[in-house]
Amino acid sequence: MRRAKIIATLGPSLDDPVRLRAAIEAGVDVFRFNFSHGSVDDHRARLELVRELGAASGRVVGTLGDLQGPKIRLGAVAEGGVLLKAGERVVLVAGESSLEMTHEDGVPVLPVVYPALAEDVSTGSLVLIDDGSIRLVVERSDPAERRVHAKVVVGGSATSRKGVNLPGVQVSAPSLTEKDREDLQSMVELGIDWVALSFVRRVDDVLEVRALIERLGGRQPVIAKLERPEALDDLDAIVSASDAIMVARGDLGVEIGPERVPAIQKEIIDLANRRGRPVITATEMLESMIRSPRATRAEASDVANAIFDGSDAVMLSGETAAGSYPVEAVRTMARIIEVAESSAERVRAVSPDTAHAVGRSVAKAATQIADEVDAVAVLVFSLSGESVQLLSKYRPNQRIVGLTPDQSTLQRFALMWGTDGAIVPTEDRSLDLMRSADAVCRSGGFGRVGDRVVIVAGVPGGLGGTNRVIVHELGDESNLTVGGR
Repeated sequence: MRRAKIIATLGPSLDDPVRLRAAIEAGVDVFRFNFSHGSVDDHRARLELVRELGAASGRVVGTLGDLQGPKIRLGAVAEGGVLLKAGERVVLVAGESSLEMTHEDGVPVLPVVYPALAEDVSTGSLVLIDDGSIRLVVERSDPAERRVHAKVVVGGSATSRKGVNLPGVQVSAPSLTEKDREDLQSMVELGIDWVALSFVRRVDDVLEVRALIERLGGRQPVIAKLERPEALDDLDAIVSASDAIMVARGDLGVEIGPERVPAIQKEIIDLANRRGRPVITATEMLESMIRSPRATRAEASDVANAIFDGSDAVMLSGETAAGSYPVEAVRTMARIIEVAESSAERVRAVSPDTAHAVGRSVAKAATQIADEVDAVAVLVFSLSGESVQLLSKYRPNQRIVGLTPDQSTLQRFALMWGTDGAIVPTEDRSLDLMRSADAVCRSGGFGRVGDRVVIVAGVPGGLGGTNRVIVHELGDESNLTVGGR
């Protein structure tokens, strides 16, 4: 049974309902809506289809909205691109989505949509285009003219909308742009389950988006995407303040160099696990499958190592959004995860701090008891999902079943390692609640009459919320006496 979760990015390649249904059946747990592309109507149509097909499949399929953030890009250029030759000069014009001319006095001219480019860079600054395939060095910046004059170190064809990175430059743009604010409102209105904040630099970025979600009337948990060097300086605070973490290796690798990414990935995953936060590893995991039906051996090793490191989920981007083999990519990733999980000791690391000492102790005890009594599942009652998330960090050998009366909480279980979920009614009496859980467990195929399960719950008003563990034999009402919160 696969325990780590698969996130797949939606796009043209999965707009066909037949393909989308096949991707769900192949193992997608959460679909990512990339708000860097497409209109709100596009996202709404895809969301409705995901919900329809997910319900038809009988699986809980989660959704993740990814804010664009202050992504710096080229504007539109001539078809075929503008050729930049090593040793020659180029002019970048800030705050332009397109230009009528491609050359100025014989020098190539490129539009850059970011308005503050000329203010942020200085002589000697690096400008990387298209994930670093084109490298420029700034010779002179002219903010008044909104122009940056640079020398081409590594040339190539600069094409429309390619990303621009400024390693070592303190970018002045806020992490939450005006477009992000509009998109965040759309995410809340659409009821998307998780919100991912791009280009997080400091803990205040996370706190700002959380406060905005609350003002908009939403309850979406926040995923901090770590892809800027500045975030590494404030890492512990960012991880502690976030509901989940994404190791976004694309821009991070361009900014700090690809050779540093593996060690940084391990550091981030380890810290997220110790703090009890779900952690996603993303970007170029099966990149060759955009064009090929088979992954490379190096890609298989990359996915497996993300699992060995302790990732709760791994993510497909262009492979499913724009690739030729989206369903095959999901199947391949699922197979790699299953083999990796069967051949490695699970990471069990939770924060030693005292913030949730009771809940942590209960989760640890439940994991140990489940092994000792040969339980088939660990059932966890939870209103917010926090208790389920904490238990998942102990990586129990048994299936985790999150039980909640809240639909939005149920949807969030889809991102939590090893977790299935079910709706149970809010009951005033403990016995009724436990009977409902027993019935859900049997009807959902999580266990049969006579199987043992471990139940984690809380006595209303009790210390720490989740504070009780009971061993229960399915179908036996004699010990259904634990309280539920």
